[in-house]
Amino acid sequence: MAKAKPVEIGEIKFDKKSDALNFMKDMLNKYAPEEKVDENDSKFLSSAILKHPEFEEKIGVGIKHFFVRRADYGTKCFWLERVDGTVARFSYKYCVDC
Repeated sequence: MAKAKPVEIGEIKFDKKSDALNFMKDMLNKYAPEEKVDENDSKFLSSAILKHPEFEEKIGVGIKHFFVRRADYGTKCFWLERVDGTVARFSYKYCVDC
């Protein structure tokens, strides 16, 4: 049996990847589509996005704020709006798996 691998995102340490994934899934599900993410969750997402394999492309010129929007197949996804007004979506799963 594989040993659980701890994950650290920002100031939060998770004992295993599934704990981090569940934390972010719960965060995503507490917001309605088009709702802005609050300040505390934005701080966490700002750290999480740095673990995304395409974080430079996702962040671009800088992040203005995070929000939730509908994604493929009726699901929801985290999005960010850059300071230049462009938007990008990202999967929280990539932020934990990489």
